[in-house]
Amino acid sequence: MNLKVKLSVNEILQNKLFLNAELAAGEKGLGRLIRWVHVTEVDSIENLLSGNELLLATGIGWKQDKEVFISMVQQAIDANAAGICIELGDYITEIPPEVIHLADSHGFPLIVFTKKVRFIDITQEIHSLLIEKHYKILSDLEEYSNHLNQLLLFSNPHQKILELIHDHLKMTVVYITNNGEVQIISKKTKAEEKVLAELFKSNNMPQHMNVAHQAVQALSQTFADLFVLSETEDITEFDFLILDRSAVALAQSLLRELYIEEQRKTKEAEWVRNWLEGNNCTEQTRKYLFELNLGFELNKSSVLLCKSNNSNITNSEFNYLKVYCHSIFEQRGIYILSHVEKNQVFFILLNKWKPCDFKQRIQEGVEALKKSDFVKKQQFSQLEFSVGKFVESLEQIQNSYQTAKETMGMLEKLPHQLSTFFYEDLYIFRLVLAAQDQGILNDFIGDYLGPVIAQDRQNNGELLKTLRIYLQCKGAKKETAEQLHIVRQTLYHRLEKLYELIGRDFMDSYKRQAIEVAISAYEYLSASKPASDYGKLPKVVNSMY
Repeated sequence: MNLKVKLSVNEILQNKLFLNAELAAGEKGLGRLIRWVHVTEVDSIENLLSGNELLLATGIGWKQDKEVFISMVQQAIDANAAGICIELGDYITEIPPEVIHLADSHGFPLIVFTKKVRFIDITQEIHSLLIEKHYKILSDLEEYSNHLNQLLLFSNPHQKILELIHDHLKMTVVYITNNGEVQIISKKTKAEEKVLAELFKSNNMPQHMNVAHQAVQALSQTFADLFVLSETEDITEFDFLILDRSAVALAQSLLRELYIEEQRKTKEAEWVRNWLEGNNCTEQTRKYLFELNLGFELNKSSVLLCKSNNSNITNSEFNYLKVYCHSIFEQRGIYILSHVEKNQVFFILLNKWKPCDFKQRIQEGVEALKKSDFVKKQQFSQLEFSVGKFVESLEQIQNSYQTAKETMGMLEKLPHQLSTFFYEDLYIFRLVLAAQDQGILNDFIGDYLGPVIAQDRQNNGELLKTLRIYLQCKGAKKETAEQLHIVRQTLYHRLEKLYELIGRDFMDSYKRQAIEVAISAYEYLSASKPASDYGKLPKVVNSMY
């Protein structure tokens, strides 16, 4: 710990203004730090102090009332004051034994002046010393920051930064990554460090240990936690400043390493692209994953497509996005490989944990990405996501890749009430897409909805909307009328027209299923081709509502 930037009670006693002062009690507290000087003569001070004040008093407010004296000292101890200086003379002639015992038992310095002193001189002198100390803090902090900047020019500065913190503050340094890896720089034995690591992991630190913490953050994401630990002295504002500067330097170092790693992965993007497109044989894939030394068995995987509507995003900016995504999904037990293609990134998501909640962890990761300040503040503010089919073998990644692209293509055409980015949650629309690919979708819609669509187009009506709501309400006429905001008589009239166009049996099980699929298919086609012809169908209007 750098003592030069701290002002202690012991240092004050060496000052010329304290030549006639005596330490009456509290010798164990001479290392207490002073941040301010406060003159007080009242008997209630608990709400006047913020901690580390050196109190000056003549005792005029207490006179010979021992109980008030004891109470005042206890309040100062509770408020973590640095100590009390009392002028013996007109108001207090001696310090009661009870007060001395109280101060000694708490290591609270009690200083007495045997001659009259000018409190204004003491105040001015101590404040001058404090100003000098603060200047020293700024100077020392600047020097420390320059040293950090020099370390950042070296390769792998992480270890050197942790050692610098330890050497500068003379405290134990603990660094814990998001993966739970603990690194300790101290003068303790390996066995003691192991015990200390367990204490940090269990968040069960003994009360006598003073701990300061600073998160190591980059791109609005926490990558690790940095701690300093003192078992003998208080942690000062200067120590916190050193800790803060060090955390920033560690974040810069970590960000650089991650960025370089992403650049390395970018060079391997050709291999990832070949895997996605099915050009790699299984043996090549297994060999490559083995060389990555992943440390887990593949049990489930999928492909996440992240698309930006901003075509001006550079490869460098995509690298930062990949770094950020890597951190988000790594915390959720998901290892990622990536491939950039124009304004979109394909992430191969490899599950490291149990497969039962794989989908939930992907959803949490995507939601965290959407809400992050990094995405909001960068050029990625309008990202779109889709997740392909979940697969269990390496050969099936191509299937997940294709379905991720299909899902992205369908999202803009789906009804707004179906909010999802997972392929498996597209439900009936997966059949719709397959039917469209086979060229049978238009005939299917025409067979079951053609007359209704034609009637609506001819009369600018709402029969199709009525049919959709009626089916959603399971044939409940009152609820249907309420949702359509029409009277029952109007609904009955529309239902009669529907009976005439598609038959009175449209609520029968199989026919109803076919009509519901046809409605979903028609909505999908209407969203994608608002002014095209669909075989037997009349031209689709911009909105059927």
